Amino acid sequence: MRHSLIFTLAGLLILSACNQKDEVNINLKYDDNLSLEYHEVIDAYSQLADYYPEASLVEMGKTDIGKPLHLFMISGDRDFNPESIRKKGKCIILINNGIHPGEPEGIDASIEFSWNLLRNKDNLKEYLDKVVIAIIPVYNIGGALDRSKYYRTNQNGPVYKGRRRNARNLDLNRDFAKQETKNARSFVNIFLHLNPDVFLDTHTTNGSDHQYTLTLIATLYSKLDTAMGKFLKEKMLPDLYDRMEENSDYGMIPYVQMSNYFGDIKDGIMAYNDDPFYSTGYTALFNCYSFMTETLVYKYFPDRVRSVMDFLTQLTAFTYDNCSVIRQLKDEADRKVRDRETYHLDWEIDMSYSEKLLFKGYEYARPEPTEDRRTRGYYDHDRPWTDTISYYTKYDPVLTVTKPWAYIIPQAWSDVVEKLCHNGVKAFRLEEDTELEVETYYIDKTEPSGRANQGHHVNQNIKVRLEKQTIPYYKGDFLIITNQHANRYIVEMLEPHAPNSYFAWNFFDPVLESHDFYSIWGFESHLMELLHEDEGLRTEVEKRKSEDESFANDPMAQLRFIYERAPMYEIEKYNRLYPVARLIREPRNLEREEYHDLVTP
Repeated sequence: MRHSLIFTLAGLLILSACNQKDEVNINLKYDDNLSLEYHEVIDAYSQLADYYPEASLVEMGKTDIGKPLHLFMISGDRDFNPESIRKKGKCIILINNGIHPGEPEGIDASIEFSWNLLRNKDNLKEYLDKVVIAIIPVYNIGGALDRSKYYRTNQNGPVYKGRRRNARNLDLNRDFAKQETKNARSFVNIFLHLNPDVFLDTHTTNGSDHQYTLTLIATLYSKLDTAMGKFLKEKMLPDLYDRMEENSDYGMIPYVQMSNYFGDIKDGIMAYNDDPFYSTGYTALFNCYSFMTETLVYKYFPDRVRSVMDFLTQLTAFTYDNCSVIRQLKDEADRKVRDRETYHLDWEIDMSYSEKLLFKGYEYARPEPTEDRRTRGYYDHDRPWTDTISYYTKYDPVLTVTKPWAYIIPQAWSDVVEKLCHNGVKAFRLEEDTELEVETYYIDKTEPSGRANQGHHVNQNIKVRLEKQTIPYYKGDFLIITNQHANRYIVEMLEPHAPNSYFAWNFFDPVLESHDFYSIWGFESHLMELLHEDEGLRTEVEKRKSEDESFANDPMAQLRFIYERAPMYEIEKYNRLYPVARLIREPRNLEREEYHDLVTP
């Protein structure tokens, strides 16, 4: 009996030992100037998710190359449900990596940061009491799989770098407004699922050289809800810069965009206007504190990785220390946006306002040209300088609209409605044919960009005219009521003169083509009859001919003149008419039903 008990206990111990998971063994290579390959990245996160119950790795949709987009989450109490997380008062940070795989430091930094959190290195695990971390390991998978030592040849490591563009040759950091890629649509699945409080996208930049390894783009404080913007400007940004100065070997400086393109850093730098086609511009539309790290290409890759790790740590620490305020301000902004009346759609830098910024740079040397070779300027590392420069951070709105009660979109443009619904917009459909008095835009002027951008010749310099008129609508046409969490996205996309609207991205270009028009042959045969029947028109034509010799000698001009004053000119009301109308107030007895077909991607 005693021997039997011993054997039983020994068997249980052996079984227990067999069930123990292997230790995590992640071989990061950035100290050797190498970034992990895509399969190594997913394997690293899989190991973490398998070993630590506080970690989870799931697939969240497809990408253009057919590979799934992954989401890795770290939650201290093992709760990975965003709705439940928010009810507990916790904050969610979403980190996106590898949108440009030639800029991979965020990919490697996020793995080590996650590992440090989970194994409680330097007591980092305490942050998980209030903060949940969510990471997209690699966003542009197609670009990450295409590696070469010749991509971004001016960049100081790693040896092998990914391709900037994705499988459709699109720059994914220009696709967040229009969302023509599977990557972007899968990102929206993740973003709406999490509804994060803070968002970070990791990048590398070139351009001017200076003493800093890490620079930061923050979404414009003037674009956020007033209270959120005030907190970002007066508390969050100063604190993040101070934390990086005190707790990192690399420090941090705002992204260097010179105030004078052909000037010098000493002339000042200005904040970056992150339009909604960028990741940070898009996420900020949903009341999210949004940032983009831009490490400097001239700095050695291991240092770039470590600087991003430091920022991930400080961003998490700040969010932990200020979680209740961040949540409160975001929740208030989410409520207010449903009732907000005016929206700013375009911005311009205010060069009359600047702040003082301590900057550490290098003198720019301009050698004298010689006859036998071309010379170029360079930043002289033997001549560092430290000085206070101007930092221009204030942007003023130059295009403002008042939202309507609702937008009406004819069902012929259901592809646009599908895009809206994919972004969390609630749509309704008219239940019967009806006529409605609406505000309609006419596109008086637009110029296609001379150079293709993302496969589009974007409409720019758009001039519109707003008119009230009664338009017939039909059962099944779409109604987008502007009382939603996604109001900013709705207005930015549907106001045609907004710089990043669906119209700007060419989704409504057919309306710029001619409609019905008069035939010169058929119309000319009725000229004498029209003039004979309408004495006022006849008198007007003769008066114009007597006053304008060129008009008197131009039969085509006379035909157009008569056509514009004849009853058949009514058909021209559809010429260059933007099809999305504005319904200013809710009509009585408007029958509608909620639209569900496209709400869930």
